[in-house]
Amino acid sequence: MKVFFSILIIISCSTLFFQIYTNSKKDQLINWDSEESISNFIEIRQDAENGEITYGPNFSNSSKALSENFSDIYLMRIVDLNGADHYTIYISAKYEDKDWRSYKSAINAQGNAKLPLTLLSKTNKNCSEEICQYEEKLAIPLSFLYFFDGSVSGLDITIHGNRSDQIIIPAEYFKAMLNSIPEE
Repeated sequence: MKVFFSILIIISCSTLFFQIYTNSKKDQLINWDSEESISNFIEIRQDAENGEITYGPNFSNSSKALSENFSDIYLMRIVDLNGADHYTIYISAKYEDKDWRSYKSAINAQGNAKLPLTLLSKTNKNCSEEICQYEEKLAIPLSFLYFFDGSVSGLDITIHGNRSDQIIIPAEYFKAMLNSIPEE
């Protein structure tokens, strides 16, 4: 099941980012304290291979500290071709450093619970004698309960590896994503 989920996320993320880059709303400002503002940037795509993909705006753009360490942070909902819902946080850490950050775990500060962290890919390029450009793509699958709870209290996670980074996603982002789910 974990392998299936990883493959589903990789394929979905590849499709997602092609679509995002071709239809970017990058120049518009998002009020991260407003569910309505965030809702204006939620996209729902139908993908013949993966099903329905819903994703919010790139949260890494919400603060300078996040954008300096992460190129992408997205909440995603995928309804696969069998109708099963999958919720995840997709993270891409692009950085210049002397070594990998090698993120290995994620902790939810609300309850100090360990969250599953899946490494999707690691690449490095443009290395000099002292520094390289690195990219680590990660997924944190969430249960519907975590996703729903995020709409009340947000989600405060810390990802750990050779260094630790905190990502606090506001409740308004989760509310906007939940409100985008069509009623059945």
